[in-house]
Amino acid sequence: MTKPLIVITDNLFPHNNEEKAALAPLKADIRIVDHMPRPELLSLCRRADALMVNMTEMDRDFIQALEKCRIISRYGVGYDNVDVEAATAKGIWVGTVPDYCYQEVAEHTTALLLALSRDIFSRDRAVRSGQWRAKPLKKLAPLRGSTLGILGYGRTGHAFHHQIRGFGFGHILINSTNLHPGEEVGGAMAVSFEELIARSDYLSLHIPLDEKTHHLLNRDVLFSMKPGARLINTARGAIIDEEALFEALDCGHLGGAAVDVLEEEPPAPDNPLLQLDNMVFTDHEAYYSEHSIAALKRKTAENVLACLSDGQPNFAVNKL
Repeated sequence: MTKPLIVITDNLFPHNNEEKAALAPLKADIRIVDHMPRPELLSLCRRADALMVNMTEMDRDFIQALEKCRIISRYGVGYDNVDVEAATAKGIWVGTVPDYCYQEVAEHTTALLLALSRDIFSRDRAVRSGQWRAKPLKKLAPLRGSTLGILGYGRTGHAFHHQIRGFGFGHILINSTNLHPGEEVGGAMAVSFEELIARSDYLSLHIPLDEKTHHLLNRDVLFSMKPGARLINTARGAIIDEEALFEALDCGHLGGAAVDVLEEEPPAPDNPLLQLDNMVFTDHEAYYSEHSIAALKRKTAENVLACLSDGQPNFAVNKL
């Protein structure tokens, strides 16, 4: 019996022990690619039974060239680099790890919220440069009594809400496709998107990136936010129109923003957002803990194991 061929298209990890252990029952031929030119990668993947993908672009042309593939299993929650429609038409499952790192991202969001509300990063830079209370203190917006908006209420949005309930917010508002306006959840109130934008002093984003959410926070939306409001994004960079964000921050309409994600990563050196004092950045690290990475690797491989063994992955985003 021919061994199944499994290709990890763009390995980002120092080892693959978790994947190999999970896939051991298949006695598969596992090819691990760190970097390979696209034509050579396609040549290898063409005859693969399964692909495990980090950031490799799985577009229509790539997918249509696959001859045997039964599953594309993505390392992560999102799958915006996989053409799901093309995969479905080809009879290929697309698997993800929907419960990956949501606690870590929620904790990171809380950290950014606190850093933004207390101007932590700016004060840290001042001290390191030899200044001690030399810079005028910014107008800080206390959390207690203010209104927090949560856009998206999946696993991460829910975990973030659970973490910050003791901070004394006057109101916590939620907008989600899973909730109807007027519905109450754990002391928070579900509202329309427009009401969320108009009322939030702090707004945190927890929605996936797709055609509907690309640049959802455009100029009109950003300038509909309360003057002085602050924005936190640990979801996907392209949800925000960065040119409009720069304008809203530079003119002082928004009080600040803290982001772990950007449209272009890493950002170009001339990205104007990098010059703003009211911006806080981290480098797409909200997902990270040793526990979350180990679980991600194992569950991505388990999607492949389940599909090649039983015909369907544990977590599929499409239906065949």
